[in-house]
Amino acid sequence: MRITRYWMTGCMALILLGAGRWPQRDEQEEEREGQRASIALTSRYNVDETVRQIERSVRRNGLPVLLRTAVRPPHGADQTDEAKVLVLGDEGGQTPVLQAEGQATPELPWKVVVRPGVDGQAEVLLTDPRSMAPPEGVSPQTASKVASLIKLVKNAIT
Repeated sequence: MRITRYWMTGCMALILLGAGRWPQRDEQEEEREGQRASIALTSRYNVDETVRQIERSVRRNGLPVLLRTAVRPPHGADQTDEAKVLVLGDEGGQTPVLQAEGQATPELPWKVVVRPGVDGQAEVLLTDPRSMAPPEGVSPQTASKVASLIKLVKNAIT
């Protein structure tokens, strides 16, 4: 049995560690141990405009953006353009972190990744918030806002 730690943090070093990895397509598309489903959406905008639209939408709906950063692809990858990462938080400036037994890098389930797609559009990757319960300490208001994240993102990018 794999033990998973799940907690809230505002530690920027930990958030940067979790957000700083180039997203691997197979990691985003498969469910790990049936716990976390991932969503991939296509934006009609380029990467920068997609990030702006998503950021405006989530902020307007009460979800703070704790971190906005860029992630470079690994050396030798086919892709040369950066991915942009938004890490969302609660009203207290914290975000949940997951770490499975034996997993070196923590996961950020309230992370939205925007990377270059085909024909100048962007691909948006996020964890389906319906696939996991919010950690202890998350207010019902924040949990409701996070539950509507897919709808917020879809409305922002279409």
